[in-house]
Amino acid sequence: MRIDVHNLDKKFKSTHAVKDLSFTVEPGRVTGFLGPNGSGKSTTMRLMLGLDSGSGETLYNGKVLTAHDPITKTIGAHLDAKFFHPKRTAHAHLKMLAAESRVSNERIDEVLELVGLESVARKRPGGFSLGMAQRLGLAGAILAEPQVLMLDEPANGLDPQSIQWLRDFLKYYASLGRSVFVSSHLLNEMQLLADDLVVIARGELIASESMPAFLARSKGSSVHIRTPQLEKLQSALRAEGIGVEASGATGLVAMNTTTDHVGDLAFRAGVQLSELTAHTASLEDVFLQLTEGQQDYQVGGSSAESEAVASIDGGAL
Repeated sequence: MRIDVHNLDKKFKSTHAVKDLSFTVEPGRVTGFLGPNGSGKSTTMRLMLGLDSGSGETLYNGKVLTAHDPITKTIGAHLDAKFFHPKRTAHAHLKMLAAESRVSNERIDEVLELVGLESVARKRPGGFSLGMAQRLGLAGAILAEPQVLMLDEPANGLDPQSIQWLRDFLKYYASLGRSVFVSSHLLNEMQLLADDLVVIARGELIASESMPAFLARSKGSSVHIRTPQLEKLQSALRAEGIGVEASGATGLVAMNTTTDHVGDLAFRAGVQLSELTAHTASLEDVFLQLTEGQQDYQVGGSSAESEAVASIDGGAL
């Protein structure tokens, strides 16, 4: 199911949380949703679900969410790790959610087993760890097998094995032709998970594109080369305006280019290549480059914090 977000806008008094935001989430793909703290990610998700008032619209296969019946078979959302009654058992919580979409008890047992909570199905989730609460939230989101999954920081509190399971599950869910829209601060994990990215900062769109296209924005991508004809290749690269640095006795690093481009230049120059390796910047590198100065805090501490530290150093306490 395709999701089209058009001109979402939301203000909280004098704060513009989301500003004229538009993007698309394609079916059959995992779309990662990134932004610094306070960038408006959670507010955007709530606007997409109609849980917050604001302007703009979100269309699911060309229709607003309320035009789909039942809604739970259209979209399953998990935005709050502990959105359940602490004294209602895990099974009873899912049974309550199942009533609207007419899901069977067998399906409830199936999703509890799928997320590894079958042994605590009759226990009250008030005492669940954050990781267990996240898994119960995911169970509720997938209960009616919706066409869209929308998850806000679902990996918080999960151990490495559970994070790997979640990644594999979400990729599988998308492979069935469904849409997965997920936010996370775990950038290394997101690089392994997402096919596409939507990146915002201070409520405004920074990027909406495929993962490879986003990584290609980096200023730090390079090609590492080994050749016995070092000077000849170096001259050919520089003649094309490509920045080159030496790397050992027979190595070069060509900046902001591709292996295809370097290979083509080497062929035309008659240069033998021993190694040609692309070094692409990580998602974290590119994300930090593009959102530099966009976070709602000052890296290294604010002036007020600096003054407080100075007072402590001066013996004020």
